[in-house]
Amino acid sequence: MSDVLMVIQTILSTVHWLPVIGVTLLSFLIAAIWYLPFLFGRVRSREINPDGAGRRINKPIVFGLSVILLLVAFTNLSLVVSGTGPFSGLLTSLQISIVWITTAIATTYLFAGRSWRLIAIDSGLYVVLFSLGGLVLGAY
Repeated sequence: MSDVLMVIQTILSTVHWLPVIGVTLLSFLIAAIWYLPFLFGRVRSREINPDGAGRRINKPIVFGLSVILLLVAFTNLSLVVSGTGPFSGLLTSLQISIVWITTAIATTYLFAGRSWRLIAIDSGLYVVLFSLGGLVLGAY
């Protein structure tokens, strides 16, 4: 078990934390803007909840966990693209976001009976976030 912890510690010591944290916070800001009513928020709300009934969420938990999950995702993206250069980081993260993230979201949403419009809105956000993340993190 201690060997596994040493490997994890070695891997995490190679992460460039400042850009990872910066990209994580910037992504959270972009997502907040992405879902504003004048962009995709109104359409997304109608797609998720066509009858207009309000849905309550625990915002501190949702926002807190979202930041943590984005931090985990960008930490791992950093491990993949760090030092490859901005253009290579962009291409790699674009491939990751389209091939893995978009297909995973689409598969889940199709089984949940969600629309193609909702798939495009939500997966489009991750294509933008990961492309930006790869561009920045590839430079470090």
